[in-house]
Amino acid sequence: MHLSLEQRLLRFLVREERDEQRVHRELRAQPIELRVLEGECIQGARFRGEHGGSFVFEVADNGSKFRPGDPLQVGDGIDLDDGLPLVCGDYDARTGELRLERDPFVRDVDAVLEPGAVYVIDRRPLGLQGRLRDAVRAAFAEPTLIAVLDGTHRARRDEARHARAVQRLTQVGLNPAQVAAGAAAIATESLALVQGPPGTGKTRLLAEVVAALCGAGCRIAVCAYTHRAVDNALLAIRRAAPDLPIVKLSSSSSEGRDELQAAHVQLADARRVRLPDRGVVVGGTCFQLAKLGDAVRCHYTVFDEAGQLPIPHALPGMLRASRWLFFGDHHQLPPVVTTAHADREAAASIFAHLHERHGSHLLDTTYRMNDGVCEVVSRTFYGARLRPAETAAGRRMPFVAGGRLDEVLDPALGVVWLRVDHHQPGQRSVEEANAVADLVEDLVRRHQVPPAEIAVIAPFRAQVRLLRSVIQQKQLPGTDALVVDTVERIQGQEREVVLVSLTAGDPHESRGRGAFHLSTNRLNVALSRARTKAVLVASAHAFRALPHDVDGLRMASCCKELRDRLATVDLSRLYVGTGP
Repeated sequence: MHLSLEQRLLRFLVREERDEQRVHRELRAQPIELRVLEGECIQGARFRGEHGGSFVFEVADNGSKFRPGDPLQVGDGIDLDDGLPLVCGDYDARTGELRLERDPFVRDVDAVLEPGAVYVIDRRPLGLQGRLRDAVRAAFAEPTLIAVLDGTHRARRDEARHARAVQRLTQVGLNPAQVAAGAAAIATESLALVQGPPGTGKTRLLAEVVAALCGAGCRIAVCAYTHRAVDNALLAIRRAAPDLPIVKLSSSSSEGRDELQAAHVQLADARRVRLPDRGVVVGGTCFQLAKLGDAVRCHYTVFDEAGQLPIPHALPGMLRASRWLFFGDHHQLPPVVTTAHADREAAASIFAHLHERHGSHLLDTTYRMNDGVCEVVSRTFYGARLRPAETAAGRRMPFVAGGRLDEVLDPALGVVWLRVDHHQPGQRSVEEANAVADLVEDLVRRHQVPPAEIAVIAPFRAQVRLLRSVIQQKQLPGTDALVVDTVERIQGQEREVVLVSLTAGDPHESRGRGAFHLSTNRLNVALSRARTKAVLVASAHAFRALPHDVDGLRMASCCKELRDRLATVDLSRLYVGTGP
């Protein structure tokens, strides 16, 4: 039976809700220690107090996979039905400070936290799929939205507005690709997509586009999946337009509150706010925009980080306007999906879905990566269409010749494969951890790269914990500022040097897990955090995995092409068989 897109989205949401509840039941049955190992729990979180509307905890070792906006529960870790429901905010790895926010959808909570007491933080089901199902049904009652989503819509543009936009965007110093994409967004009468690979100035362009539209008297809604992404977009808009009225829809204790207020962004309750008809920006997550009154309409809805925004989550924002601008990159991190083997089309991001049907404007110049790093990222993930800006192309990592790892850290090679041919199954590799720790030591002691300019990334939380432990044993100065984490935690950041531990060494074990370590989206994000140097530490056996699904096979093939184009240094003899 052929299902319409509306039916597929509704079925997807039902399955997400069902699987979310199943996962929660299974987590409740596991001991705390196992939940911690799986990244679904934080043990030993000491409550410091409530500051600026946020609940602040001291977390010595956060190995969780919690992300801003995730629904959490604070309690004893035993009775998961009795605790304080909160929402994940910011985590500062340097200070170990974790901020949790109140959940605007939970009322009349009696639980009280005691300063100085130690708590367990668990995940809880959010249970908002019902709201999303309502948005799907409302969207598919709108003929224009149906045409946009099914690909039959034909976009039009205002030529006079386009000419003015080209002139304005050129005057503020944007490059030709940015001008072309921004002018298309400003001039559209319906739809425009802007694909922003790493370091290409996507957020700045979004800010300039919004400033231009508001300057022409438009009311603009800015939407993203998380509060943090919304905040980043609003702060960029403030830099582009110092006097523009900007409103953030939030709960009483939204993350980033202090920074927003310092930038003169008004914080308001969606149910009570009164917005000017013209020349204003109102920002919020999809759920916050959905709480605005039905009569509140905008000239445009602008979506940031649209590559991580599921289709149903985008629809409340699309229902607010008749013109839609999407800024994102479907080659970076995709939406988080609970359902295993989910319907590929229904589980795609709104950006990927619309890009496939309408195309997008590519920002083709990166101001982050030098020529060596950019060449590998561009050819592997962007069809060789991405190039470094002149100001970035010639940059090189600090280097003092004479070290034992010079062949790996040679600054003339932007990306290197450090080959360590182990057969470790599972999600830990002592061999790779030792190699990475030696690289970090050489970078810090010999080449004088500040630890704050190094990121160590692994696909599995077990490997992250091992890497932190082995690096700590080196007793290097300043390593509190060193980032060692999964790729989800490093997206949006950049460093001088990035070290990636692929971890998996048994292709048969990897095949059963779907070759998670060969995710092209995650590898793209990991490698493209580097300004001048990236090292991929991996076993040759990791690339032999043969996933059972089509998407997995495609990613495995892409990763083999990446492997074949990298300069290779084989140090298996030094590290294979070594102990902790």
